[in-house]
Amino acid sequence: MELKTCLLCLPITIALIAVEMVGEMTNVHAFPINAPNARSLFGGFTLGVFDYRFTRETGAGQELNVSEETLTGVYGATRDLTLGLTLPTVQKELEFETSAGTKKIHSSGFGDLSLVGVYRFYRRDVPRATTQFSLIGGLKTPTGSTSQSDRDGPLLPGNTRRRLPRPLQPGSGSWDGIVGIAGFQNLDRLSFYGSIQGKINSEDDNFRFGNNLHYDFTVDYVTLQERNLFFVLEFNGISAGRNEENGRNVRNSGGHTLFISPGIEYLPLPYMILESSVQIPIVQDLNGRQPEKRVSLVFGVRYLF
Repeated sequence: MELKTCLLCLPITIALIAVEMVGEMTNVHAFPINAPNARSLFGGFTLGVFDYRFTRETGAGQELNVSEETLTGVYGATRDLTLGLTLPTVQKELEFETSAGTKKIHSSGFGDLSLVGVYRFYRRDVPRATTQFSLIGGLKTPTGSTSQSDRDGPLLPGNTRRRLPRPLQPGSGSWDGIVGIAGFQNLDRLSFYGSIQGKINSEDDNFRFGNNLHYDFTVDYVTLQERNLFFVLEFNGISAGRNEENGRNVRNSGGHTLFISPGIEYLPLPYMILESSVQIPIVQDLNGRQPEKRVSLVFGVRYLF
């Protein structure tokens, strides 16, 4: 079975956040909360982000709760090139039924460090509107632990202690590539975003997570004369291949999930954004017998300096 946080919670979805709020407030736009966007920072500016996400999955006699706190630093290397570094801290708790009753297993620690860049290759501005496209590229490094154990965990073949299954570990153990493209279209108070991104996973210790493909569409609308309150609606999809272990596909892993994700963003200060979103699955087609995603909640703050 595959028990891991939704890839929509990957650090890339935060590391590519960009802010274009230099000068007049009328130039401010909202941003996708759960997906990358096509804009880059102004050269020389730095964006700091703190994000908290809670995800719950239930089914197949199991309940998985995942909490993730993410710290991100984003630097505008040039006007069109933005570089981001993201480090998550992860806590996972799995509750499951056995013949001896209900048991719980836990893991916690730093997750995998991600280095991500966005290069804006197209920009066209007209009065009260702009169109932009960017390329996304990055690398996820194996900084998270893959050797945590729990006394209630399964005794895996070849192990003398109860090491947790790989999907329950804080880290993946592998070096993985990230590649994609994102677009942005603004029409006065209404903005549209779209992106496609893939994650290509490598093998570690005879285990490999399935490759993933994400597709996202976002629309936001700014209200109030001050233009500092945004309503955001996203559709976030992920198609994941089956995991592989010892050269064989893991039957109960991978599949397709589509979320609808309403959210809100508020600017209490010209260079600060407070945001919140809820992700609700509307399509789930999982392989084999797996717990289904029920809800994901996110709260965050971004500050440009």
